[in-house]
Parts: sequence; structure tokens; C-alpha cells
Amino acid sequence: MIPIFIFIRKFKELLKESLYRAAAVALGVIIYGTISEYYLERNLPGSGIKTLFDSLWWVMQTVTTVGYGDTTVVGFYGRLNAIFIMIFGIGSLGYFTASLAANLMDAKLAKKLGEVKLKMKDHVIVINSDENLSYIIKELNASNYEVALIGDSDPNLKDCSYEFVKGDPTNTETLERAGLKNASKIIILPHSKEGNPMDIDARTILTALIIKREKKDAYIIASLLMESNSVHAKKVGIDEVVIKGSMSTLILVNAAISPGVSRLFYELLRDDDGYRIREREIPQELTGAKIGEIYKYYENDGSIILAMRKDNDVKLRPDPNQINNFNYVIMMEKRTK
Repeated sequence: MIPIFIFIRKFKELLKESLYRAAAVALGVIIYGTISEYYLERNLPGSGIKTLFDSLWWVMQTVTTVGYGDTTVVGFYGRLNAIFIMIFGIGSLGYFTASLAANLMDAKLAKKLGEVKLKMKDHVIVINSDENLSYIIKELNASNYEVALIGDSDPNLKDCSYEFVKGDPTNTETLERAGLKNASKIIILPHSKEGNPMDIDARTILTALIIKREKKDAYIIASLLMESNSVHAKKVGIDEVVIKGSMSTLILVNAAISPGVSRLFYELLRDDDGYRIREREIPQELTGAKIGEIYKYYENDGSIILAMRKDNDVKLRPDPNQINNFNYVIMMEKRTK
């Protein structure tokens, strides 16, 4: 009996929405019309309704106003009942089609305004916008990641594939609409509307704290403005901290000391032709194998392993005779496109 009560409760909840209510009314009229006309007309001479399918065919012609005329109703009570079906059938079908159109328009508008709940999996959530947003999303797209962007307004980026979610990233409802539970990584950029760098970093750290509360295993990469705040960021569980401008400054200095270094970094990190640096998960079958076997596994196609990582521990080119206890390889690989 319990499943029946659950079904009734769920059905009542669905009826609160106009589309389901309209569908239920239209379906009810069709079922009533089919059964009633069948029992009123089946035994009358000259009636076109002899089976339930004949009755259903006649009802569908009537409520859709097609009216082929190949199925006739001849009895007085059958015709009286038919008047009822014509009035309520056409009305209920019109109500349903109007509700359906309204729901489709609402869904399209909600998506445009960033108010729809996304159904993504293993995607990357990017929070806030900055001058590098277009490049970030393009690089993620090139690596076959779907992207959900949370912000105050849609930047309408061209040549980028992403779904926009309007809202406050410190609001759990906004994070839920962006598909936080199914996201693989979260990138938090500085909130540009704040003025004080300390306030901006505080908001970034607060956002990460709320994300970790909702999803404990969330992998978060955060861009901070002040290096002194990286300690606080690590304490709340941010996995990787990038100090805005620090990498570009480092490359700039190296370009002056060793010409060509900046170009090498640029070529390895961008996603066009040639080589790129990527992190790959080590297959389960190589767990416990020697590091040298992992080198052979990945480097037979021209790739070069630069380092290996386990959690936050990164080691450059471990000894080939060492037994593997790493989870990921960081490698320079040929681009496939």
C-alpha cells in the first residue's frame, strides 16, 4: 500500500505545475471520451464505433478538430456525450498546448538569463570573470571540458563554449544550479567589483570555504591578489593557489636573463600545434610497478615525463628503480590536433 500513497503524493505535487495539470485534464477527457463512446455506440446499427480503438480514433479526431468523418456517432446519448467531449476536449487540448508553449518559452528565457539548473558531469566551474576569462574557457574547451560560468552577468564571449549561471557563488542554490556535485574542478577568479585586494581575496576564500562545505572532495584552483593570503587559502582546503601576476612576472624576468625561456613556457602552456604540458592519471595496472615501467608506458609515443604527483607532493623525474606510489604524471606530450 505504501508505494500507492507515494505515487499519489508525487502525482499531487506534479499537478501543482500548470503543464502537468493541463496534461492530466486532456488525458482525462480522452480516456473518458474513449470509454464512454464505446459503451454508448458499440451495439447501435450504423455506428462507426465497434471497438475501443474506433472510439479512441473518433475522440482524437474530435479534440484535435481534424474531423475526417469516417467514424460516425448515431445514437442520441452518444451524440449528447459527444457534445460534452467536443467542448471540454478542444478546451483541454488548447490548455495543454498553451501550457507547453509557455513552459518552453520560460525554459529558453531562464537559460538565457542564467537561471536554469545545469545537467553537466565532470565539468569545470569557473567563478567570476577577469581579462583572461576568454582564454581560460577556450583552453578548457580544447581539452574537452564542459564549462559552467557563475557570475553577475553573462560576458557573452565569442568562440567559447560555456553555460552561464547567474547568481552569487557564496549562495548554495547558485552552486547547485551550476552542478557542483558533478563538477571535476572549480576555478575561482577574483571578484572584480570589489576594490580592496584584501577584500577580494577574502571573498575568494569564503567562496572556497562554502564549496568545500557542500562538496568535501572539490578540487579548487583559486587566483589570489596577495601572496600573504595563500596561507589562509590552504587552510580552508584550496588545492592550488595562483597569485595573480606572479607567473607572468617570473617569465618576464627569465626572458631577460635567458632569452627564449618565456617563449618556451608560452608554447608549452598554450593549446595550439606542437607540444603541451598535461597531467594524466596513472592507470591502476601500474600501481606498485617500477617508475621506469611508467616512463616506458608514456614515453613510447614521444611524450616526456617531467614529474610525478601524489596529492600535493610533486617530484621531478623520480628514480626509475623506485617503486611507484604516485597517482599522476606531469608530462610534455604532442598535441593531437
